[in-house]
Amino acid sequence: MYSLKVARIGCGSCVAKINLALKALDDAAEIAIDRLAGIIQVKSDVSLDEIRNTLNQIGYPTTVV
Repeated sequence: MYSLKVARIGCGSCVAKINLALKALDDAAEIAIDRLAGIIQVKSDVSLDEIRNTLNQIGYPTTVV
């Protein structure tokens, strides 16, 4: 499982956009988003780099926690 600190998760629409992008990358991914803390936890077979690149491309830069 990967834990990422994500900048700029401001609303439910942001959460939906992140979920959609990660599910497009790996439909079987398990995703938990704590919007207030700005933390995303992802359990996936996709590499951490691919997940971070995907989030960066949609405007959500990350750091590994």
